Amino acid sequence: MSKLRVLHVIGGGEFGGAEQHILNLVSTFPVAEVEVAVVCFYDSLFASKLRQAGITVFTLDQFGRFDLRLLRALRDTFQSFEPAIIHTHGVKANFFSRLASRGMSVPLLTTVHSFLRYDYASPLAYAIVSLMERGTRQWNRHYIAISEALASILREQGIPSRDISVIYNGMDLSPYRETQQRAGDRARLRAEWDIPEDAFLFGTVARFVPVKGLPVLVDAFASLVRDNDSTAYLVLVGDGPERDGLENQVRQLGLESQVRFAGFRQDIPACLNACDSFVHSSFYEGLGYTIIEAMASEVPVVASNVGGVKEFVFHEQTGLVVEPGDSSALSQAMGRLQVSNELRQSMVQHALEKVESSFTIELMTQKILSLYRKFLP
Repeated sequence: MSKLRVLHVIGGGEFGGAEQHILNLVSTFPVAEVEVAVVCFYDSLFASKLRQAGITVFTLDQFGRFDLRLLRALRDTFQSFEPAIIHTHGVKANFFSRLASRGMSVPLLTTVHSFLRYDYASPLAYAIVSLMERGTRQWNRHYIAISEALASILREQGIPSRDISVIYNGMDLSPYRETQQRAGDRARLRAEWDIPEDAFLFGTVARFVPVKGLPVLVDAFASLVRDNDSTAYLVLVGDGPERDGLENQVRQLGLESQVRFAGFRQDIPACLNACDSFVHSSFYEGLGYTIIEAMASEVPVVASNVGGVKEFVFHEQTGLVVEPGDSSALSQAMGRLQVSNELRQSMVQHALEKVESSFTIELMTQKILSLYRKFLP
């Protein structure tokens, strides 16, 4: 039997949840059954990680952001690789792939990783990308929503339920389950960040963009320190356009001695091992990949009650939930976790059970492969 040829298409200019999802997926396809390649519009960190994993990568970075010559190059790539399935991720990849594949009779599937309204702060930018997305949906065959919350949005936008499958992002749990490394990671990173080994450390991992609500987190931490005379620390792992504003906020609140900016890092399992609690402050989240990573690492979670997060963070069971933007409630929840080891341990166990039953990479890969086969002739 010939192999199923699958081509994924993504911008790939950054390394976020969508990129990690593709890397997990294509790395675990059974090689005897699937031949896979990935088209990236940028030759960056994501492309190099794919190559390191032995995945074929086509980069189209010689063209400008919306250079129409990209259409011809993309169509040439489609015709050369001859995929049985084209699977796209992100507005730009969706738009160009739907146009480039017209007339090719290849089923085109799109994974919806986020809600566009929260991805684009500028009303003009949002209007443009919405037109690009909705104006080309007629050429898309099927949608994979990474949460029921995102599937609901698609249905509200007029996409029939029969054209939507909800498949949670899966992850390789093994890097987060290597318990023998935890003590070493904790000591090493706390030394690097100049944080006492016995201090209670709150952490988050996020892109520094408005939708992540990081100023709310900093305000909540300031309240915790002020109202409870707390000696806790906070580390923010990540980078982005809001970093300068966040650093200014920390200085204005007089928190320089207790807040650390760790920058963009690739050793996220180690960073989580250094933390005593993970705090998620987003205004919206399609699923919440970093929360799942924290839960897999047995780090207790405080999270915004938004989007796909509602589907696996259950209050006082798998984590504590607060309404988005409520810095007072977030501060109180953080304080509860800091003082109650019993609460932390109870939630950690339930959270790990939830992750292992719902978010494994094997389960995700199995469901996506099954979906692909439904569209084969």
